[in-house]
Amino acid sequence: MIKPFFSAFSMAPIKYILSIISILLLMACNPSGESSDLKKLQDKKAIVMGTINSSLTYSYDGEHYSGLDYELGKKFATYLNLDFTVKEFDSIERLIQALDNKSIDFAGAGLTLTPKRAEKYRSSPPYYHLTQTLVYRKGNFRPKSLAEVNAPIYVLKSSSHEETIKSLQITFPNLQIIVLENEDQESLLQKIAEEEIKFAIVDSTTLAQSQRYYPLLAEALAIKEKQPVAWLMPKIKNDSLYAAMIEFMGEQYESNTITKLEDKYFGHISEFDFVDTRAFLNRIESRLPKYEALFKKYATDNIPWLLLASISYQESHWDPNAVSPTGVRGMMMLTLDTAKFVGIKNRRNAEQSIQGGAKYLSQLINRVPDSIPEDEKIWFALASYNIGLGHVLDVRRLATMRGQNPDSWVDVKENLPLLHQRQWYTKTRYGYARGLEAKHYVDNIREYLKTLTWHEQEKIKAAEKAKKEKEEKRLAAIELEKQLESEVESEQKAKKAKLVELELEKQAKAANQALITLEKQTKAELDKNSIELNSSVVELEKQTEEAKNAAVELKKQVEAEAAQKIKEIDNRVIDLEKQVEEAKLSASQLAQQAQAEAQQKIEAAQALALELEKKAEDARLNTIELEEQAKIEVAEAEQKRLAEIEEEKQKVLEQQKQAQEKQQTEELEKQKALEQQKQEQ
Repeated sequence: MIKPFFSAFSMAPIKYILSIISILLLMACNPSGESSDLKKLQDKKAIVMGTINSSLTYSYDGEHYSGLDYELGKKFATYLNLDFTVKEFDSIERLIQALDNKSIDFAGAGLTLTPKRAEKYRSSPPYYHLTQTLVYRKGNFRPKSLAEVNAPIYVLKSSSHEETIKSLQITFPNLQIIVLENEDQESLLQKIAEEEIKFAIVDSTTLAQSQRYYPLLAEALAIKEKQPVAWLMPKIKNDSLYAAMIEFMGEQYESNTITKLEDKYFGHISEFDFVDTRAFLNRIESRLPKYEALFKKYATDNIPWLLLASISYQESHWDPNAVSPTGVRGMMMLTLDTAKFVGIKNRRNAEQSIQGGAKYLSQLINRVPDSIPEDEKIWFALASYNIGLGHVLDVRRLATMRGQNPDSWVDVKENLPLLHQRQWYTKTRYGYARGLEAKHYVDNIREYLKTLTWHEQEKIKAAEKAKKEKEEKRLAAIELEKQLESEVESEQKAKKAKLVELELEKQAKAANQALITLEKQTKAELDKNSIELNSSVVELEKQTEEAKNAAVELKKQVEAEAAQKIKEIDNRVIDLEKQVEEAKLSASQLAQQAQAEAQQKIEAAQALALELEKKAEDARLNTIELEEQAKIEVAEAEQKRLAEIEEEKQKVLEQQKQAQEKQQTEELEKQKALEQQKQEQ
C-alpha cells in the first residue's frame, strides 16, 4: 500500500503550514457577520459524519464499532468538544446526495479526491493514498492492458472508479462499463470470486483485505496510482469548520495518530501469500471446529477466542503434535520451562497447551508497562510471546535512543529488526534476537485474526440466512398447505355444487312430475265437475219433464175445476223454467272458473320449473368454473414444486463443485508435501 502523502515530510513544517492556512481561513470567514458553520455545530452540540459500511471505514461487530474513518471522525468530534453522530448510507451515490443537501456535516468513507470532487467540495488533507485496481479471478484470463479487456468492467455508481474509467473510455472506446447501484466494493469482489462477473475496479486497500477471504482474487493491472483519500465537505462562504479540520489533521500527523491508525488497519497486511491463505481457509473448515470449544473455554476478556486461535495457528497450524527444531511443541508451541511455569504437564495435549498458552499470554499482558495504551498492549505481549519480554523491552529502549515513542507499537515494530544488527543489539541488555521474525509473527497473527473474524461473521450471516430460508420454507409449507386445503375445499365445493346440481335436477324432475300429476288431477276434477253438472242438468230436465207431465195431468184432472188453478200452474211452470236456465248458467260459470284456476296453477308450475332449471344451469356453470380454477391452482403448485426441485439440484451441483475444488486443493497440498519431502531427502 502507498504511504500517505504527508508522511513524506516532517511534521513540524506541516503543522506550521496548516496552522497558517487555518488562520487565513478564519480571517476570511464570516465577512457578512452571519453565524459561522462551526458556531452552528457548537449550538446543536453535535457533528454528523456520513459514511458507508465496510471493514476499513465503519463497521459494527455486534459489540464494538470500528473503522479508520470512524475512529478518526470520533477524535475530530472530541477535538471540537462535540457529540459524534454517524449516518450510514448504502451507496456512494446516496452519501454524495446527503453531502449536497447538507444532511451531513462531512463525508468520511475512504473517498478518493478526484478532480470533479475537488471542484465541487472542500477536502481535508489526505490521510492515506491508494491505487485504483482492475481485479480478476486467478485461473481466468488476465489482461495486461485495458485494450485486452474482453468482458464488461463493473464499477459503483458515483464512485471515483466510475469517473476514472469513463475518462479512459475516450482512449479505449471498446470498453464495456456496467455501473451498479446499491452495491459496495466488497460485494463486487465477492461476485468476481464466485465468477458472477469477470472484472471490477476497486481500491487496492479493499482488495488487500478481501484476498484474505477470497484468495483467488488478484490484481490484473493498476488503473490509477497514488490516489489521495480525504474527507469531503460542502463548499460554503464560511470556512471555520474547514479551518478546524485542517488544524485537527495537522495535530493528528504530529502526534502520529494517523500513523497508528494506518498500522492498525493496514500495517499487518504484508505481501499476499496465495498458498498460505488457501491452506489457512481450508484448515478453518477442517481443523478449527475440533478445537474451537477449547479456544472459547480458555479465552479471557483481553484475549478473545479468535485471537487465541490465531496465535495457535501461527504457532502450530492447529497441530497438537507439532514440534520445532528448538524443542517447543504443541498447539501453542510452549517451551519446557514455560510449560512448567504455567503448570502444564503434557504439552502435546491440546487442551493443556491452549490453557497454558492463554495463561502465559495473560501474564505477559499484565507485565507490559502501563504507559503503553491498552489497545496496543496485546501487540507488545505477542512479540514477547515470540522472542521474550526482555528483548521487547530492549527494543523500547532502542526506540527511545532513536528519538521515537517507546509506547507506540508502530515505532517499536519498526525497531525490532535492529536486534539482528550488531551495532544495535550490543547496546541492549539481552543482546541478539530474531526481531524481524517477531515483527512478521505479530503481523501474521493480525492477518489470521482478521480472516477468522470475517469467517465468524460470515458464519453468523450464513446462520441468519439459513434461519431466514428455514422460516421462508416453513411459511411456504404453510402456504402450500393452505393451497392444498384450498384445493380440497375447491374439490369439496365442486362436489357440493355437483350434489346441488343433482338435487336441483331431482327437484326439477319432481316439479315436472308434480305438474303432470296436477294436470291429471285438474283434468279429473274438471271431468268430475262436468259429469256432476251434466247429471244435475239431466236431473233438472227430468224434474221439469215430470213437472210438465204432472201439470198436464193435473191440468187434465183440474181443467174442469177452475181456470184460475190452471193459470197458477202455468205460472209455476214458467218459474221452474227460469230456475232451470239459471242453474244451467251457474253450472257454466263454475266450469269456466275451475278451468281458469287450473290454468293459473299450470302456469305457476311451469314458471317454477323454469326457475329450477335456471338454478340448475347456474350451478352447473359455477361447478365448471370451480373445476377450472382448481386445475389452475394445481398447475401453479406443480410449477412451484418443480422450481424448488430445480433449486435444490443447483445447490447440490454447487456443493459437488466445491467438494471437487476442495479435493483438488488437498491433492495440490499433498503433491507439494511430497515434493518437499523429496527435496529434504
